Amino acid sequence: MRNFILIAIALIFIVACSENKKEKVATLPIVKTDLLLITDSSWGSIKPTTDIEALKAAYGPTNIEDRRVCDLECQDSINVTILYPGSKNESTIYWKDSGYHKIIDRIECYMDSTDWHTSNGIKIGSGLSDLVKLNGKKINFYGFGWDYGGTITSYNEGALEHSQIFYILTFGDYNADKLIGEIGLDSDMQEVKDHMDKIIIRSISLVLNRSEL
Repeated sequence: MRNFILIAIALIFIVACSENKKEKVATLPIVKTDLLLITDSSWGSIKPTTDIEALKAAYGPTNIEDRRVCDLECQDSINVTILYPGSKNESTIYWKDSGYHKIIDRIECYMDSTDWHTSNGIKIGSGLSDLVKLNGKKINFYGFGWDYGGTITSYNEGALEHSQIFYILTFGDYNADKLIGEIGLDSDMQEVKDHMDKIIIRSISLVLNRSEL
């Protein structure tokens, strides 16, 4: 009888421990990966070492499309790969000339309603004021209305100076003559401050493997 009681107690203890373990496992937090996050070293699942095969494995062949497009000044055409073609998250992948489909140079997105974003919540449509706040110092950029309009030229050694994420600005009010043309501007200038709420990000790009000069 005594042995039976000891066995029963042991069984109860084992069952209790097992239930405890189940309860602990069930309460573990679920870690979600943000597949639309841009960091200094990744664009979603894309890393500096990602090639075309890894790209297809991560996003599926139907979300990848090769295209031939104009270069920056449209004087020539180049081969690129489009991620999420035809969607609001469409992005253009530029390959290094010496390794097409092997080594990614940079990735860009121009879609107005895209979900791509940085850890600080910066995305297309965010304002120059948001960048200035993050940077902690004034930001220099080119005037609007030409090929390189809105290109940021310096963060003046602020927090964003050495980031591999690059932004191009846009401005809708072309009646503001002092902001138009091949001129240098910065966020401390009064004429810029007067229109700060209208100057927003129109594109985001990430350099993954900087090209040799």
